[in-house]
This record gives sequence, structure tokens and C-alpha cells, in this order.
Amino acid sequence: MNRQVEIKCEQIARMVVKGMPKTQIAREMGMSYDGIMGICRHPGYLAIEEKVRKGVLDKMDARLDKRAEMDVKRQDLAEEVEEVVPEAMKVLIEGVMKKRDMKAALEVLDRDPRRQFAKASHPTVNPLQAGTPVLEASTLASAVTDADITHQILEKQRIAPVKPAEA
Repeated sequence: MNRQVEIKCEQIARMVVKGMPKTQIAREMGMSYDGIMGICRHPGYLAIEEKVRKGVLDKMDARLDKRAEMDVKRQDLAEEVEEVVPEAMKVLIEGVMKKRDMKAALEVLDRDPRRQFAKASHPTVNPLQAGTPVLEASTLASAVTDADITHQILEKQRIAPVKPAEA
């Protein structure tokens, strides 16, 4: 097999291993389908295709090994962090006990394993009142304060409330 035929065989083998249909390979190579099939039956081509296939599999194996190695490292890191969490909790608790540090106290509550005291990212909705809108405490407090101020202004000016029919 001369070098030009060998190069064509390598090109065809790469396309076959890639999963390309032989009819498309024939068009890409500018050959007839029967010509491609004749080459694909040749023992020299079969050896080249096997070499290409082995190279692809070796690359895939190398990638899988790298991925498995990364998974092991990730698992090791997760185990390390898990081992350190109790010590970090002790440090936070000691900070709260010694300094009355509110920020540290909030951090501890946020890490409560039962999530009983953790900060909620969404307001809690009572399932019995699922259709009822939920207001945050600060919003409700602000509304009450505004209502009190409005009531005091009206009392000072002694303005009689306007009935809807009069407006």
C-alpha cells in the first residue's frame, strides 16, 4: 500500500470511527460508494481502522481517568470540610459566649442542622392560608407606623373623614 492510499485509508477510518455513514464518506472523499467499500474490506485498511479506533479509545480512557481522579479529589475535599464543620461551630459558639457577638449568633442559627432558626430565603407560608399574601415584619411595622402618623396629623387638624358618596 503506497503512502497516498495509506493517507486516504486513515482519513476514511477517522470518519468511520467518528460514526459517519459510508455514503457521506464517499461524497466527502470524492469517491464512489463501491470504491469506499472496497477499501474498507482491504486488510491494510482494517489494521489502520483498528489503530485509529484504539487511539480514540485511549484518549477516552485518559479523559475518564482524569474525571475519576477529580471525583476522588472532590470527595476528599468534601470529607475534609465535613470534619472541620464541628470545629468551626465551636469557634462561633465561643465567640457568641465571650463577646455577645450578634453576627456570630446569627451565623450559628443559620447553621442549625434542623433548620429551625435558619434565615429563610422566602417567607414561610402557612399551608392553611396558601392564598393569603405574606408580609414581612418590617413591612408591616412600617405600614403601622405610617398609619399612626397619618392618624395623628388628622387628629391635629380635626379634619372630618370624607365619605365616599361626598367625594
